[in-house]
Amino acid sequence: MFASALPSTPMPACASSRDLAASVRGSRVSRGATSSSGRRDTRWRHPTRAASRVDPFADPVVPRDPDARLPDLDWTAEVPVTEGKFAGYTLLASAFTGEEVEAVADLLLGSGMAGFPLERRTLLVYLRGAVPAFPHGTYLVGRLRAPRAGTIEGRSEDASLPLDAASLSSPRSSWSEEKSSAHGPVVATVGVSFTEATRRKFSSLAPPSDAAYLSDLTVFETERGNGLGIAMLAAAERFAVDMRAPSMYLHVATKKPGVVKLYKSQGYAIRAVDPGIFGWRGRLLMRKPMA
Repeated sequence: MFASALPSTPMPACASSRDLAASVRGSRVSRGATSSSGRRDTRWRHPTRAASRVDPFADPVVPRDPDARLPDLDWTAEVPVTEGKFAGYTLLASAFTGEEVEAVADLLLGSGMAGFPLERRTLLVYLRGAVPAFPHGTYLVGRLRAPRAGTIEGRSEDASLPLDAASLSSPRSSWSEEKSSAHGPVVATVGVSFTEATRRKFSSLAPPSDAAYLSDLTVFETERGNGLGIAMLAAAERFAVDMRAPSMYLHVATKKPGVVKLYKSQGYAIRAVDPGIFGWRGRLLMRKPMA
């Protein structure tokens, strides 16, 4: 899966390879036609334009509120981690900036997923070009915040002490807090995009052009299996809701049944299947409503 946040210059509209092939075939047939005099007409005739097809995976068109405010660079999400050794911690998610480009590159290169430049230097250039695409395409980065003293999660020694109402609520972190070293390094990232221009071009199973698309969900290798992936997924869904997206799409390789099961457990359903070539590079298109 590719980095959904990478910006690219929109290309001029053109026919697909299938449409071009159909046009060439039609032209060749026309060239070999027989005229009324019995002689073959060798003139090249203009092919008939292929009819457009309806996208079978498109969501119902929902009019967007022109006055609706989209997220700005101060957007953050706080997601509680509910399992593993980080249970009781909070994952602080925000859109990546130039400061996090190197951290995101390290996570992606260490993920083992295909679709990224093998050279770190090339990937860094790639990611720096993605930063200005916010909010229509970005990477979200996640940091961990340990339980605060006085909160329910932090009560380990004297559970008999009463807690006042203020201590029961986890304080919201500001932008400066999230950037502070007190919250540790970036431990997870995920790409989210909302336009065709901010994600790769797909040869099959393409999500709707205006749909939210998730890719590259990655957790630091030594911290996997502790609920951080699910927390990062929840943060991406919050961002999609704030972007007024009706649903989220993603691709999963058919050779990863465990990952498919995880997404199903979080409400995603299979919309289409690409079996690949003799089972090689097969994948699923999955979708979850955001409403």
